[in-house]
Amino acid sequence: MIFTLIVLVSGIALCAWYLTTYNSIVALRNGVEQSWSNIEVELKRRFDLIGNLISVAKGYADYEKETLEKIVTMRVSANQELSLKDARELQMQLGQAVTKLMAISEAYPDLKADKHFSNLQTELIETENRIAERRLTYNSSVNLYLNRKLEFPSSFVASLHEFPEKLYFDAPDEEVAVVPEVKLS
Repeated sequence: MIFTLIVLVSGIALCAWYLTTYNSIVALRNGVEQSWSNIEVELKRRFDLIGNLISVAKGYADYEKETLEKIVTMRVSANQELSLKDARELQMQLGQAVTKLMAISEAYPDLKADKHFSNLQTELIETENRIAERRLTYNSSVNLYLNRKLEFPSSFVASLHEFPEKLYFDAPDEEVAVVPEVKLS
């Protein structure tokens, strides 16, 4: 009787642990996906702002069409559903192109003085800051998820249910070191 009671209580405790562990991994996975969705919202806002900046800049910088067209092409690519790896690469390229756009604005005092361009530039800076904050939140969520997924004994539950691998949203070191070349002549 006591042995049966011990086995029953142990079985219930094991089931409770299993369900709690499974549910916590699911909650962490969902947190990662929600964090990524928050980043996507800001990236879309960024692309919209960049489109508006390009529209304003086109009137001032006719001979810089190649840079502006490159940004438009990247913007179109970015509006498609991308994997994290593709999004990371596109964000790095887009960031470099925006840096070029801002450098071009320095060469055109009228563009730099344009109130609409200045407001858009300020909004873009604020959006970049929000993207950085949300990237930190996303990476923190990924870290918690991966820790739970890989820690023993919860790794046993994770392996049984084949929880997907999640990647951090960061730029490779060699791409961070690249400084865009700006030619104004």
